[in-house]
Amino acid sequence: MAHYPNILFHFTARQSLYDILNNTFKISYARERILGGTKIKEFAVPMISFSDLRLSELKDNIGTYGKFGIGMTKDWAINKGLNPVMYASDKSLFTENFMTGIEDFFKLVNNTDDISGRYETAYNNTINTLRYIKNYKGDLIRPGKKTISDYVFANEREWRFVPPISNNILSFVPIDQIGTSQQKSKFNQRVSHIKLHFQPDDIKYLIVEKDTDINPLIAHLRIAKVGFPDEIVDRLSSRILTYEQIEKDV
Repeated sequence: MAHYPNILFHFTARQSLYDILNNTFKISYARERILGGTKIKEFAVPMISFSDLRLSELKDNIGTYGKFGIGMTKDWAINKGLNPVMYASDKSLFTENFMTGIEDFFKLVNNTDDISGRYETAYNNTINTLRYIKNYKGDLIRPGKKTISDYVFANEREWRFVPPISNNILSFVPIDQIGTSQQKSKFNQRVSHIKLHFQPDDIKYLIVEKDTDINPLIAHLRIAKVGFPDEIVDRLSSRILTYEQIEKDV
């Protein structure tokens, strides 16, 4: 029987990996587009994303979001409140009904005379589910890169951390308010205080693009603010994989 792996990978760029090792994971807004029948929802949600992949599966997934990465233990992820994404087909009646139900619920909340806040709380708890839903497949849109049609998002087996809904942050941002990099940067500043902390022992693998990136990464580990003891650096040094190696061998 096949079992899910015990590692979650987060892919990114080199400087972002160094920043994670220096200052831990930071929340940022990700733009989402969910289709269900005739319904389309476009918004941005503050989150951090990981992929639930085996080493043997990295070859088909690495490079989509960056050629550098970090693999964390699943126990760490579960203890930090991460949750798997629920994939929904854009042709499924479930997806359209769910989005219609949220719209109808919102109208009820807006038209109620209840001042206790119970309806609003119930609505927030329901719409929170939307932050964990993604289409099974669709257009993969990334800044500065060619759009990939019919990209199967489900192959990523995404897990997400999203901060709790509160008055201190915007849990959903309308897509027309976060369409540019400047707008996104402004919203990211509002959640910059939210961190997803880890200990050095929570790291299982590190990924760099080329062999020539390994020694600079090891040097960075020795000075990282997270504080990596020598024995941890030695252990992680033996667990550094390269994008080129994964492409050829894994």
